[in-house]
Amino acid sequence: MGAAVGVAGEGFTDEESDEGFVHRIFREAPQEDSGSDTLGNYRYQAEVAAQMCIALVTQDFVESVVCEWHEDLVVSYADGSVELVSVKHRGKRRAPWNVADLCKNGGLAHLFDRWRACDGLSNVRLRLATNAGLTSGKGGAATLKAMCGADPEITTGLDAMASTVAQHLLKVRWKQHYATIPEVPEVARLGDIAVPAGFTDTVKLFFAVLHIDDELPSRQHITDVNLQSLLIPAIATLQRDHVDVEATYRALVERIEKSNRDERDRGQLAVYLADPTRVFHSVQIQQRIARRRLTRAIVLDTFVSSRAAVPTFARGQLPIVAPGGGNLRKKMARGRIPADEAAHAERLRSAWYVTWSAHRSGLAGDTTELANASFEVLDTVFVCREQAEGELSDGAPYGLRMNQLMTRHLTPDALGGGLTIPVNGQHLRGLAYQLCDDCDFYFSDWFDLSDEEAL
Repeated sequence: MGAAVGVAGEGFTDEESDEGFVHRIFREAPQEDSGSDTLGNYRYQAEVAAQMCIALVTQDFVESVVCEWHEDLVVSYADGSVELVSVKHRGKRRAPWNVADLCKNGGLAHLFDRWRACDGLSNVRLRLATNAGLTSGKGGAATLKAMCGADPEITTGLDAMASTVAQHLLKVRWKQHYATIPEVPEVARLGDIAVPAGFTDTVKLFFAVLHIDDELPSRQHITDVNLQSLLIPAIATLQRDHVDVEATYRALVERIEKSNRDERDRGQLAVYLADPTRVFHSVQIQQRIARRRLTRAIVLDTFVSSRAAVPTFARGQLPIVAPGGGNLRKKMARGRIPADEAAHAERLRSAWYVTWSAHRSGLAGDTTELANASFEVLDTVFVCREQAEGELSDGAPYGLRMNQLMTRHLTPDALGGGLTIPVNGQHLRGLAYQLCDDCDFYFSDWFDLSDEEAL
């Protein structure tokens, strides 16, 4: 898939805005797109971004990936260039892309419009990435692919292909508004569309910065390909021991999906890039980019360790039901956490109860050790709550998302000193649920537990 990159970081100060995001594409907000609302397409887009992010950790010439900014992805390179990437998945029952489909539904019109909005800057490249094949033969989409790029494989017939693509783009403009594609009168036949003077030449310049990648894995296979062909070799290159490959991949895709949806102030914003002399920098715009930006450090932070696996119950231990639990059940119900996850939380609370009972010495030091561990767990819980609240709209129930984040972040590697006894993530979540039952935190806004019916 060529060179690759990374997505949204956290926190972007005014001072940093003078140092980073120097490319003009990041100085103005992009025009809003409805895009595909299907979960499968969003997931596929995230997994394509994962390919770039995995490459990011081993390739120095790639700096970052920004999700959902002017295109599905924007890849930034160390030389100051950027690549706008449009991702299109096509079901196996659909025919290969032809030129008309590529322009209408395959993202070419969108890429052309974004490129024109960048004033055709020399350091802007374009990529259409898809899993579907291309029609062959004279005038087919495979021929168009071979005519693209700085060093095209085919140049014979370039003028005719550019004229055809120009007419298709103008036809698309009849039904879809693109500010940089001229509006011409509608006619019955494609060949009768009157192409404005100079537009075909602009399309040929568009070809020169476009790359069409039609060899992505399908939705059914992309996870396995990414794991076996990209992530495992990257881990070996980095010489990282004890990495849980599948957990790391899940964490990476989740981080990318967060970047895709972290847009709390979305609006209809114009697409244009300022004159080179323009010095205006919108702090709000920079912060929005920062939330969507993945860097090498952020990608490496998603790596999950498999070191020091500790069983939830030691051999010979009996799973005893911990006393209490009523407050926890009420709080999880108010936080809209599903009943099966709430029941699992109860089991983890009992697992913590059994483990702590078996390992505590009965001496005064136990109180200090438990207090230290509780402080660390609560710190992590509050961070998870803040993140969950931030990801959702104001007033929306955040308990379910908060619980998901606790599952990811309450791990022995993520915490400091805390406990001296061997524990795993299940034990730490069990301690968290016990602290919730003790009324140290809620999965929702505070409420009077006595007013809730017992569950």
